Amino acid sequence: MVDHWLKNTLNLCLPQSCLLCGGAVSQEYDLALCDHCMHELPLLGETCQQCANPLETQRETLGDFIHESALMQTRHCEQCIREQPGFDQTIAFFPYVAPFNYLVQAAKFDGKLATARLLGKLMAMQLVNCIDLLKPRPDGLLAVPLHPSRQRERGYNQALEIAIPVAKRLQIPLLNDLAGRTAATPPQTSLSLQQRKQNLQHAFVVHRDISGQHIVIIDDVMTSGTTVNALAKKLKQAGADEVSVWCFSRAEPPR
Repeated sequence: MVDHWLKNTLNLCLPQSCLLCGGAVSQEYDLALCDHCMHELPLLGETCQQCANPLETQRETLGDFIHESALMQTRHCEQCIREQPGFDQTIAFFPYVAPFNYLVQAAKFDGKLATARLLGKLMAMQLVNCIDLLKPRPDGLLAVPLHPSRQRERGYNQALEIAIPVAKRLQIPLLNDLAGRTAATPPQTSLSLQQRKQNLQHAFVVHRDISGQHIVIIDDVMTSGTTVNALAKKLKQAGADEVSVWCFSRAEPPR
């Protein structure tokens, strides 16, 4: 037990090599990546203003946008026009393709806390470049909660580990205790779109009044959007004036 804790702590604090290729980590950026791998990371193209659904397949790489915003949002997708979600805006910069799908899975299921923090730092790097465009400034960040039984099983909440570097870099409060998960629902990936919606109808509870506030939900990957939609509706019921979603990666939604 102690050895496992010590190994995780050392991996988190002292990444010795690039998490993708094993090469020397960049000396310019506080990331567990080498310069080459970091610059070659793929970015999303144009996305929906409300749900970040990819609208264009053309992509750039992070190397072209280290010091400027890669956010490209000018319109809403047909799905959001037909059925308004509970959240007002979604920001995502990275597609759920290699190597991000492997990194997300490692952060989520393999206890790779250094990987989760890397995802958060990459998010923060891009958010800093466009924070002035995101009005109003958020009052707080909320990582999607895990049910206590799931968190005990996993040992951590990967969404919270991603949110920590974002909160630190952007100087926005992290609201760990704002909401909780009341139902230990089955994994969303095993369900149809309709089942996903039913699965989360009563999954979340908000613990206090947040009237007039702008709350940002942080998550690792967004696919159908049903999880963040259910949580956003609860936040609105608790008085939130605006709810945004910042997710590390955006996958193609199920048809």
